Amino acid sequence: MIYKTMLFCLLSAPGLPARTTAAAAEEFVLVKGGTFTMGSPAEEPERGRDETRRRVTVGDFYLAASEASQQEYEALTGSNPSEFKGENLPVENVTWFDAARYCNARSAREGLEAAYAIRGEAVEWNRDAGGYRLPTEAEWEYACRAGTATPFNTGRTIGDGQANLYNHYGYNNDSSGRLIGGSRGRTAPVNSFKPNPWGFFDMHGNVGEWCWDWYGEYGAENRIDPAGPATGSYRVNRGGGWNDFPKHVRSAYRSALPPGNGVFNVGFRLARNAK
Repeated sequence: MIYKTMLFCLLSAPGLPARTTAAAAEEFVLVKGGTFTMGSPAEEPERGRDETRRRVTVGDFYLAASEASQQEYEALTGSNPSEFKGENLPVENVTWFDAARYCNARSAREGLEAAYAIRGEAVEWNRDAGGYRLPTEAEWEYACRAGTATPFNTGRTIGDGQANLYNHYGYNNDSSGRLIGGSRGRTAPVNSFKPNPWGFFDMHGNVGEWCWDWYGEYGAENRIDPAGPATGSYRVNRGGGWNDFPKHVRSAYRSALPPGNGVFNVGFRLARNAK
């Protein structure tokens, strides 16, 4: 396991080559906490009404550089529910509960205190535990943005050469980034595209990523380390998948599913506390 501190003010992702899956699969990036504007401005094209802007402060945390791969998932669980098979492809078709159980299994394998107490469909998060967990929605967006305020961490638009998505129509009537005329039709191997400025791969497209939070409207008030509503019917996933339009892979876009549902364009990436 490689833990890597990245000082985001010194990174220049556009010049970085994509690392190999084998090298990056076990890397975790230390994200230095800070305050950012979560959500999207009213003038952002194709925004959702649930993307209320607010100032959010998050603490330090570790986040996996890559989406969890099928090789990693199957090695630990002995199963692979993915629709598109390949050891270097992201695991998908996993429920939120599957992702939470995987977090605990990884923690147990490494002798770490489990982050989750799982009793059937009741899951409690021990926020002080040092084991693996899913990022909160705020942590995910903070890491995805990597200091940017544009619709994508790639700028005001995104193209087929920058992410795995359905780009036939482009974003905001701009199809200049279209290379393949639509969707690749499946997931791509993790780390197929350049990382964002903080070193994270596939934050836009490929597979959406489960977060801890229940889905719900949130207000405009400033928050510190928010973790979503106490209860709900849907869990948040972020980032969009290989079959999503550009508007659905924006940094601020919010998606949600029942936690017991697995679909072929949603997976996850791991987080850990930094303390």
